[in-house]
Amino acid sequence: MDFIKKIIPSAVSSTGVTKSVSDLRSLIEGDPRLYALCSQMFREAAPGNPFVPNNLATFIVQLNTLVQSAPTFSTNRWASSPLTRFIEPYVRTSSGYNFFVHEKVNDVFHKILKEWSDYLWSSESAAVLTDKPNGWFSPEALTAMPDFEQTFICDPEMPHWGFSSWNDFFNRELREGVRPIGEPNNLAVVVASVEGTTYKIAAEIKEEDEFWIKDQPYSLKHMFDSDPTVRDFVGGTIYQAFIEPTSYHRWHAPVSGTVIRAIEISGTFCPAQRDSMSLDDWVVASQGYAVHTATRNLIFIETAELGLVCCLYAGLLERGSCETSVKPGDYVTKGQQIGMFHFGGSTHCLIFGPNVKVRLDDKQHVRVGEAIGVRD
Repeated sequence: MDFIKKIIPSAVSSTGVTKSVSDLRSLIEGDPRLYALCSQMFREAAPGNPFVPNNLATFIVQLNTLVQSAPTFSTNRWASSPLTRFIEPYVRTSSGYNFFVHEKVNDVFHKILKEWSDYLWSSESAAVLTDKPNGWFSPEALTAMPDFEQTFICDPEMPHWGFSSWNDFFNRELREGVRPIGEPNNLAVVVASVEGTTYKIAAEIKEEDEFWIKDQPYSLKHMFDSDPTVRDFVGGTIYQAFIEPTSYHRWHAPVSGTVIRAIEISGTFCPAQRDSMSLDDWVVASQGYAVHTATRNLIFIETAELGLVCCLYAGLLERGSCETSVKPGDYVTKGQQIGMFHFGGSTHCLIFGPNVKVRLDDKQHVRVGEAIGVRD
């Protein structure tokens, strides 16, 4: 709760509350059911912990301070995702979980995230891009992001290493040639689309399944939000990987081919699986559930060797948005940039149809452009 400790002094006044945070307060106060859920979650969440707000007024002020601040670096894995840390004590309770997945609350949080994203594009948000303690270029941060200067376009001699805002840093670009493409001329080879950690490889995917249960099977109908393209992938294979907060967040084409479709599905702000809330790392444990429920972009690429391939990118919790940068009709080559995540935790899937057998590598960590599979 490092971030919460820092903003405790701010919890004395609600002046300067952003419109979206004010809308959340009005929604809670005006809806008896939401007010009751809120009151119950304040009683249940971390009783006796002075860093966890136990009333609506303090909760609103601290949330307002959070979304007008840029994340600082921490060696604690999720501390650099402050909204995740902020809601964690509440979402672990039954009443808090029901509060955060409520449709009206979800709608307001989308607006809160948009306002926060606007702040994170401001020059003021670059204040955390320093070599001071908890700065993103401190010795501890650079240890967590090895070879940063050699890997990304930056200039350590410039203020904030040349980044104009927090989001400019978060969406940093790779230097040319640092991520070579695996067998670029072999169209049967699949390369990593993101810089991530392999979560799961699954085959014989069903059109509809109980994706919310503990072992989290995939359910194509829900992943695709009933889009008719789902029928092309029933019985196929899925590769899923997630992206750490300190990692690179742009997407690159895993295959070469023609983009035939690109869609965006508006999902839930808090895509956490209820059964995962008792686990220490509930964010990772909810990865499979999240690709069915979070806001996500799907890009469909028609290829010569691998048939139709779906690339699914899902933004979690404090994500600003998922941004696709290609359109139907574009021809993309392996390794070409096709979009990006804005701030927040994120996960992605590559989905292959049943008529093509792809042998996928389950190596734990993958880099963009690295070969991760080949057609049998």
